Amino acid sequence: MCYFFSPIIMIVLYRRGLFTTPEGPPYLAKVIAVTMGVYYMAHLTRGIGRMSNQAYKAFETELRQVQNGQLPNSTVRRHDFSFTHWPVDFSLKNNKSRPDLTPKVEKTHNTSLLYKALGYVASRTFGRWLLYPGSTSLLNSMIEPALIEGRTKLIQNHNGQRHKLETYDGNHIDSLFIDRRHVGTDEGNILVITSEGNAAFYEAGCMDAPLSRGYSILGWNHPGFGSSTGKPHPDQEHAAIDTVIQFALEELKFPIEQIVFMSWSIGGFSSTWAAANYPQCKALILDATFDDVLPLAKNRMPKWMDGLVETVIREYFDLDNAKWLKEYHGPVRLIRRTQDEMIALDAVDVRTNRGNYLLLKLLIHRYPQILNSESQGKVMRWLSFTEGRKEQYLMDEGVNQSECRNTLLKLSEASGNTLPLSEGDELEQSTKNHLALYLADKYMVDMVSTHCVPLPAAMFELPWQLNDMTHTDRDSKTSTSTEKDDS
Repeated sequence: MCYFFSPIIMIVLYRRGLFTTPEGPPYLAKVIAVTMGVYYMAHLTRGIGRMSNQAYKAFETELRQVQNGQLPNSTVRRHDFSFTHWPVDFSLKNNKSRPDLTPKVEKTHNTSLLYKALGYVASRTFGRWLLYPGSTSLLNSMIEPALIEGRTKLIQNHNGQRHKLETYDGNHIDSLFIDRRHVGTDEGNILVITSEGNAAFYEAGCMDAPLSRGYSILGWNHPGFGSSTGKPHPDQEHAAIDTVIQFALEELKFPIEQIVFMSWSIGGFSSTWAAANYPQCKALILDATFDDVLPLAKNRMPKWMDGLVETVIREYFDLDNAKWLKEYHGPVRLIRRTQDEMIALDAVDVRTNRGNYLLLKLLIHRYPQILNSESQGKVMRWLSFTEGRKEQYLMDEGVNQSECRNTLLKLSEASGNTLPLSEGDELEQSTKNHLALYLADKYMVDMVSTHCVPLPAAMFELPWQLNDMTHTDRDSKTSTSTEKDDS
């Protein structure tokens, strides 16, 4: 508390003359001495308590044997203790063989030297705290009991295994793995790597939905979140998620083709980066996320701070999910919260949800010949509706699901079954409109909720794929139903 409110405390002390009067320094020295005495007496009391606790002494003996290499790391996994003393299970520190996965992108944002200096200070203080409140020590201290409780349930009820992963830059990432491969189901053989929001943790985050569906799960906490060390700056985020993936590949022995990246909210930055750099992954699922964090940041700050906000975002927290999503050409599923108060510029207007722009940018990149200005307008019109009104709009526009799918299959074959799709420019405008609406309906699904409502298990599904025959029957049924309604 003193750390976070130190500027205010210093001002109060100054106004009371404790820095300017002769009586001030001796009084401050007494306060500091008493405070330090209480602090160290608390540590001494805790030490005495541990020395007299037989269970703790047995644990300490085991931990020292693990640290000396006399026992395997798994010996101490049944205990929950300070993560600073947890043995490292997997390390990539100073691994020079790992490639540089981050493309060199030239920054187009130009700003003054003063703004850059102010931006640097802001990005290391309140800017980071506003973007990633889960990285503040105050919040971590407040919710620590809840995190311990959540972690205990995952370990006891689902046989979770906690692991300490060391990144290239020396951070320690707290992760938890739940193995379902022994069940023998298709879902159990698929690993879902979850990335949490800006104030969420794997102990109480988005793991529940895929876990309820029987998938194997690997959750992790952002740098600075919970027991993970570091700060959630983009380079550290990249190193963290890449270390998690390498752990899944090398230690857990999951092939990349059986790994699904799932994220909620700001975790989409980690997941889209992961999918872009591991394009062979099975799928990417983005729940309640955005295309670019800059419009959201500007919307939350006073207008006169626009220049500083843009400098902080573009120079130090350039969370541009759309950029990374364009680098990935595999299956994608977007989940939009229709009452999202965080991702929308206006919570009561679904048209301002930044997930809409993420979808539109994705479609424009993947299907450039189909998404012209008119068909883009049709998609934005469709995105302005929710629930049954979206389906009604498709019917009003005469979208035939089966015909759209067959047309896309032909275009895909003519394009060599690769994305972006190079064919389709010769199609009639009405056909382009229908295809654009069909694709939007397949890539995005709505959830009637606000931002922080947990994702129901029924909403967790692997993304639609054009060449997946399991979707053919569903498309045919939709087409038949549409034709009946039209007649």
